[in-house]
Amino acid sequence: MKQRLLYIVSIVLLLVACESYDCTLYNHVGCYGAFDKNGTAVQIVDTLTITSGKNGPTLLNRSVNTASLNLPLSYWQDEDTLVFTIKGEDYILQDTVWIAKTNQVHYESPDCPTTLFHEIQSVRSTHEFIKSITVTRSSVNYELINNLQIHLFSAD
Repeated sequence: MKQRLLYIVSIVLLLVACESYDCTLYNHVGCYGAFDKNGTAVQIVDTLTITSGKNGPTLLNRSVNTASLNLPLSYWQDEDTLVFTIKGEDYILQDTVWIAKTNQVHYESPDCPTTLFHEIQSVRSTHEFIKSITVTRSSVNYELINNLQIHLFSAD
């Protein structure tokens, strides 16, 4: 009986001693944004493609009826360049957006990978179809909150 009790106590101690740290492996650090015209939420019905720079990798490929965005930011650059391209039946519009930011290393535990959070400093664009961009929340981290409000020109 004593041996069985000792066995149970040692199992319980072993289970209590183990660390089960929940790493945020499925969390995504992304810059969230939404579109509007004259203060009303809208979606881009034509095909939207976003690349990182003129010849950079594609971040959003041929999205249709796009109302919001979730885009990664670069890890070590102080400014990201994003090229927004809208293709309609008989037109192509292209606008370049620059996001100036600082990068902060986010450390949780030795068991977890290091991630980078960002702090948006400023945003500017070439104003082809984007009228302006408002930074609604400058901190880019795991939270699923809009960081940018992208104001589009009216069609008229």
